[in-house]
Amino acid sequence: MFLSHTIDYRYDIPSRLKAYRSRLGAAGKQWQFVWGAKELVYAMAQKDYLVSVNEDKAAAGGYVHQGYLVLIDKHRRVREAYDGTKQDQVEKLMADMDILLKEK
Repeated sequence: MFLSHTIDYRYDIPSRLKAYRSRLGAAGKQWQFVWGAKELVYAMAQKDYLVSVNEDKAAAGGYVHQGYLVLIDKHRRVREAYDGTKQDQVEKLMADMDILLKEK
């Protein structure tokens, strides 16, 4: 399953996330988009996913954050982080997901 967390809690309200999900064609339960309180999402990013995010009005979009895609296994362990802005890293993520799905 893909799980996408928004960091822009003021703009990305649940109805907007639902519309975005629909535009991407992310039907079913394979890709979920979640929204939550700023403190909870930011803490989870740091503690559970080992990535950071900060509001910064001077930054593009108003946030400074890492563009990582994080692969989590069924035991909720971080397996690897990938630079989501680089095609080769996204391809590696896809290959690693196939390997992870075959693990028992």
